[in-house]
Amino acid sequence: MSLRTARALTALYFTLSLLTTTWPGMVPFARVEPMILGLPFSMAWVGMWLAGSVIVLWLLDRVERRHRDPDGGEG
Repeated sequence: MSLRTARALTALYFTLSLLTTTWPGMVPFARVEPMILGLPFSMAWVGMWLAGSVIVLWLLDRVERRHRDPDGGEG
C-alpha cells in the first residue's frame, strides 16, 4: 500500500469516526439497549470507534515505517 493511500484511508476513518460519534451523527446510535459487555449501546459504540482508532494508527505506523526504512527492518 502506498503511503498516500494509507494516509488518505486514515483520514477517512477519522472523519467517519467524528461524524458518527458526535451530534447529529450519534442520534441513531444513542440508545441504552442492547447492552454490550455491560455498557449501554451508545457507550460501546464510541468505545468501538476508539478501539478502531488504535488499530488504524498502528497500521499507519507500520506502513510509514516500511516507507521510512528502505530494507523494511524493525529498527
